[in-house]
Amino acid sequence: MHPQRRPALLLFAALVFTSLACEAQPLPFTLKQVAPKVYAVIDNANGDSGANAGIVIGEEAVAIIDSLYKPKATQALLAEVRRLTPLPIRYLINTHYHIDHVAGNAVFAQAGAVIVGHKNMARWINTENLKFFGATPTAEGQTQVAALAPPQIGFDSEMRLNLGQRTLLIKALPGHTGGDAVVSVVDAGVVFAGDLFWRRAIPNLIDAHTADWIRTLDTLRQGQPATAVFVPGHGDVGSAGDVQDFQRYLGDLQAAVKQQLDAGKDGEALQAAALAQLTPSYGGWAYFKNLGPRNVRDMQAELTGNKRRPAP
Repeated sequence: MHPQRRPALLLFAALVFTSLACEAQPLPFTLKQVAPKVYAVIDNANGDSGANAGIVIGEEAVAIIDSLYKPKATQALLAEVRRLTPLPIRYLINTHYHIDHVAGNAVFAQAGAVIVGHKNMARWINTENLKFFGATPTAEGQTQVAALAPPQIGFDSEMRLNLGQRTLLIKALPGHTGGDAVVSVVDAGVVFAGDLFWRRAIPNLIDAHTADWIRTLDTLRQGQPATAVFVPGHGDVGSAGDVQDFQRYLGDLQAAVKQQLDAGKDGEALQAAALAQLTPSYGGWAYFKNLGPRNVRDMQAELTGNKRRPAP
């Protein structure tokens, strides 16, 4: 071998090895095809994406549902879309304003997508998300929230988007934040429910009104085929039965806290008693240890009329 060629060949080999190593890295989510050209993006067990998302491919264009939380996950999601189809990404639909679902909005906007969300999101995305950084958000947290890309198209109750022959039906339903959107792929029997549905997982109730939410979960199941697939904001893909299980949790939480309030309990005593009632049925659900106590406190605030919710 000519001695001058050896460094070049070594450099080429190093680049090939690096490229293969990058390709071998596991995705921060599981990509599940739930219908023809419809994909659920399910966060992994380590939470490397921060939330779930979705990809819907039509004859003319692509729609993304939610943009994930962690930058590497958002970039991986964009790369997977490019791998699946050369069609343009026309829409990014946000199911609600919480930062774990919208942190990657700017990436898809730069890729050409128009951001769609409930009309309340425009007011909340750059303000209400500060509360997830604690009572005194750091300068870094404030900068991150200020940089979140808000929806460019808002809607009040319902809208339809076309990707060619494929139609997406977007409906506003109350419960989780007061600005939640559910995306149905009409021809495929797939419903992207955002955080209105958590499959075998304890939800975040920081903005919730569970009385509305319990009724919403009835509406969510109505009109769907028996084989409908429901993609949650957190947890694995589910069925109508899984949605009903989650609805049952909210009802049981409400009943347990009310029972303890009626018994005159408050504070830690109420929390301990309510959790003791819920643990046998739901102690094995994801996030129970961390979010279970918070759920009790949020439910107490709701039932006593002391719950703060974002103003529409």
